[in-house]
Parts: sequence; structure tokens; C-alpha cells
Amino acid sequence: MLDPAIRLIIAVGFTVLLISAGGHKLTNRVRFGGILEAYKLIPVALVPASVILLGVLELTLAFAWAVGWNVAWVALMTALLLTLYAVAIIINLIRGRSYIDCGCGFASSKNKFFERSNIQQLSVTLVLRNVFLVACALLATLPGTTRILGFMDYLAVVLASIAIILLYSSYNQLLTNNNAIHSWRQTDG
Repeated sequence: MLDPAIRLIIAVGFTVLLISAGGHKLTNRVRFGGILEAYKLIPVALVPASVILLGVLELTLAFAWAVGWNVAWVALMTALLLTLYAVAIIINLIRGRSYIDCGCGFASSKNKFFERSNIQQLSVTLVLRNVFLVACALLATLPGTTRILGFMDYLAVVLASIAIILLYSSYNQLLTNNNAIHSWRQTDG
């Protein structure tokens, strides 16, 4: 049985993650289209529609997490989407194409050098991150207890959600920094 506070923490986390991801895709369609095209998994003609579809899907899932609509179904769809992303990364890693941007987050820098070094290149670490996120989504499908949440529960949810969001952001920044350091070392030598 899953405690409702844990389910709420998971819901808040996925709401923030999916709003951020979907928002980035829809507000920067050209850049994400280039990233999606670099994966070489779908025909080029389908890239613009796929960018919009993925962005809208992520925002729809974020909204569904936020309002608590059919949590089991939303969790399964989220897990399926994250699994699809992990498979796309694995396919390109097998092809030896680890140098492309994963599309997980966009560099905000306008400087070409920093833009290139400020990406998250494909890696096994990204696959493991997605496996962890899939496990978290599937955790939300477990039956829950019926206890009523009190003030302290909601406070714990807010604090835990903030901590998780900060940890996730730090993890992503470490991945980006690793790519930047690797890029700098290559240009120096």
C-alpha cells in the first residue's frame, strides 16, 4: 500500500518535470526539431508534427498528474513515454552516436561554443535516470491507503518536492558540466 503523501510527492515531481519538458519543446520547436532529427529515428517530414505531439503530450500528462486524474493510467503513460525516450537513447548509443544532445533540457546560452558544451550528450547515465523515473511513475500505480492527509503531511510533501526538484536539477547540471568539461579538454589538446 502506497501512502497518499508519497503518491502526492510523485505527482508534484512529474508535474514539474513534464511542464518543464513540454514547455521547452513547444517554446523552442526549431531547436528541439533539430535534436529530434539528429536521433534519426523518424522521417524528417514527421519531425515538426512530432515536436508538437511530444510537447502537447507532456503538458497533458503534467496536467493530469496535477489534478490527480486517473493516476494509474497517467503513471503508465508517463512510464511508457520515458521508456520510449530511453529506447531512443539506447538505439543511438548502440549506433555510436553518443555525441548528440539528448533533448532533455536546452542550453540557454546564445554563444555557439557554450551552446555546444552546455548540452547533455547521450549516455548510459541518461538511460539509468529514465529507468529510475519509470520506476517512480510505476510506484504511483500501487494501491494507496485511505488515510486523510493533515497539515504536517502537506508540509512534508512541499519540502520533499522542493528537495527532489533541487536534487534532480543538480543531477542534470552535473551531467551537463561533465559534457562541458569533456568538450573543453578536447579543444585544449
